[in-house]
Amino acid sequence: MISKKIGRAVILTALIVTLLLSNVFVTKSLLEQVKERYGTFAVNRFLALEKLTENLKDAPLKKRLEEVNDFWNQVRYASDKQVWHTRDYWASPWEFLAKDKGDCEDYAIAKYFTLKKLGVDTKKMYFIYVVVKKRREPHMVLGIYEKPNSIPLILDSINYKIFPASQRQDLLPVYIFNGDTLYRYRNKSSNNLKNKTQFVKKKWDDLIEKIKRNQI
Repeated sequence: MISKKIGRAVILTALIVTLLLSNVFVTKSLLEQVKERYGTFAVNRFLALEKLTENLKDAPLKKRLEEVNDFWNQVRYASDKQVWHTRDYWASPWEFLAKDKGDCEDYAIAKYFTLKKLGVDTKKMYFIYVVVKKRREPHMVLGIYEKPNSIPLILDSINYKIFPASQRQDLLPVYIFNGDTLYRYRNKSSNNLKNKTQFVKKKWDDLIEKIKRNQI
């Protein structure tokens, strides 16, 4: 009789081979790195992400948004100090999933790049810095603009249901950015935001470099 441990290994190998035959989001080399550093449970999370993107590739936008939002909101919340021992760290989706914990920026970033993989136009996706009114603390969400001047849909890690920003009275939007530019939410003005724009640009460039390296 094949032991449960060997059986799981066979299933895992079969899943990896299946992924290699498709247009994968999660590569073989990445899975090998994850298994060596974090173990089989972490590999299973990456395989679940690959299965999700495969199942959603032809799905309507609403379904893609809902399921990607739900998938990433299963990851546990933890502050950058707890995870990375620093005040502010933007993790790549791979770091976030491998650690299985992170903060608000990490949720928004992971959702952005998963939806990008699923064909959502990056010109429709903006990161939105908000203030959570009740807690009076900064927070980040992902906004989906179906049209340039439409009210964005909010993908959040506090309230798991997707609502238009106009229905999120608990949040005060402050800035929006898309990796290239940063604007004030209300009027899309960039006046007096040079230093903040430079800060965001550096964070974004560092993030892209980590993603290119498959950093975990």
